[in-house]
Formats: sequence, structure tokens, C-alpha cells
Amino acid sequence: MTELDLNSRIGRPTSEGVVTVERATVTAFAASVLDDSPLYRNRDAAVAAGFRDLPAPPTYFFSAAQNWGQWEEEQPPDPTGGSNPMAEVMGTLLATGGLILHGEQEFTFHRDVVVGDKLHQRGVVKDIYTKQSGDRTMTFMVIETTYTDDAGDPVVTSTMNLLHRS
Repeated sequence: MTELDLNSRIGRPTSEGVVTVERATVTAFAASVLDDSPLYRNRDAAVAAGFRDLPAPPTYFFSAAQNWGQWEEEQPPDPTGGSNPMAEVMGTLLATGGLILHGEQEFTFHRDVVVGDKLHQRGVVKDIYTKQSGDRTMTFMVIETTYTDDAGDPVVTSTMNLLHRS
């Protein structure tokens, strides 16, 4: 892919949806990352700790937009028009060989997220760039997903960095 092809994808949406934070998924996610804190299993413990309900674990939003708590009738139209820039770039690069790696993930919480919260998420390509590593090219793709409440106020921002190494 040329630099121009990569740059044309910056700013394009990768996803959009409505996610309801559910108790079963919060508890299952905490168990899957071996976090046995009662905050994620017992409402009384969560309330005693100052939360309105069970809080979402810190890395919960790595997978929250993967159909957990997404009800079909609440979802907006696909903003990608059926052409997701993440799949376009990484799929095209992978077809030439190499590896795709999940390079980095960062979460910024603007407030607590608890069971029962309904959040609106939108992913967008924030940046794409390349670096040389010896005789190989590494292509980095930065995806930012912002979760907002019904008022449009930010709740969580997730920034993911995928990379392809030729």
C-alpha cells in the first residue's frame, strides 16, 4: 500500500454502536482475567466501595464492542458503508505475508462505568504510519473508540494500536 492509500483512511469510522454494560458480562470478564475481586461479583460490595452498581473492570472495553450487550434494534446504521478501513489496510497487508500484532491498548476513563450504563461507541482511524525495521516495514494503525453517555459526554476512550510487520 502506498502512503497515499494509507492516509486516505485516517479519519474514517471503523464502528458505531450502543453497548449496555451487563452484570453477567462484567462478572465473566473479570473471571476471564483472573480478577476475583468481589466488586465485580457482588453488588453490595460494589455499593459499599462507592459505586452505583458493579463497576466494569479496567480492561473491559477491550471487548465491550464485540457484541456484548448490543441489541440489534438499538444499533445505528453501519458507518463504514460496508468497507471497514481496518480490514482494508490490515487485510491487504496480511495478504502479502507477515504478521499482524496487537501492539498497544490504552483506556482513559472519564468517569466510572457500572452495570446498567448504556453507552454509545464510535471507532475511528486516528493515524496510520510506517517505520523501517532492518529490511522490513512495520505499518501501524491507531484506532480510537470513544464511548459516550446519552448526553454525549465522554465516558471511556480506548486507543488501540495494530501493527503489521512485513
